[in-house]
Amino acid sequence: MKYLYTLLLTLFFPLFSATNVEILLEPYKEYLEWGTYYGGDWSYLPNIPKSRYDTLKSAFELFEKNNGKVIVELGTSRSFVHGGLIGCNLDDRKYWHPDQPADWDWGAGFFTRMAAVALGRLNPEIHTVDLIAGHINRCRVMLADYSSIMRFHVSDSVAFLKNTSFPQGIDLLYLDTGDMTPIEPTALLQLEEAKVIVERNLIPQGGILLIDDVKNTTPRKFGDTSGLGKSKYALPFLLKNGFELIADEYQVILRKK
Repeated sequence: MKYLYTLLLTLFFPLFSATNVEILLEPYKEYLEWGTYYGGDWSYLPNIPKSRYDTLKSAFELFEKNNGKVIVELGTSRSFVHGGLIGCNLDDRKYWHPDQPADWDWGAGFFTRMAAVALGRLNPEIHTVDLIAGHINRCRVMLADYSSIMRFHVSDSVAFLKNTSFPQGIDLLYLDTGDMTPIEPTALLQLEEAKVIVERNLIPQGGILLIDDVKNTTPRKFGDTSGLGKSKYALPFLLKNGFELIADEYQVILRKK
């Protein structure tokens, strides 16, 4: 029912531009919050960070306000169902239930579909990038109803950033590559991504960089004390090289100055 509700809103509510993103994401709010908080322990922080729902909504609203056109996601949506369900990370299409969002892989954030749902009416280009062809193939299935705005790339994230041309820049770039443990390889990879973003000036003034899992508690369980997880090197680098912090929650939103 929630999926049908969102589809109807996508078709019939384009006039209410001030609240479009919030209206379209609202049916998924509880799932985005569950996927953010499930299994986490933020007792070491003075406040529990806001969920992915809040930061996705803010980033998408900024994209719309900026009349954005190009979205790039590094690390695609790769599972038809969330962890713990039969079919997790399997290729069999029978496990994709488009009308049952409660089954979707909310623990991973599901940015690809949320961007399409919230912004598809604006006809953006959404590029999703992943090193594993199987992941991209599953994502094609999950985004089949938004295929006209999707661009799928099997590529190393750093190579993609180095070699792909975006003449007008990337208006919203989502960093979500790598695993949460061991954290060091992922943190070093994200730093390499950040360096290319800065060196090639890929994000125009006012453009948005959204980083997932900054406050994920898994690295802490394995001895990482940075509090920044996969972004412990990239985030300080970006803040020193032309970006400003506008949201510091479970996810981080940066804006190009």
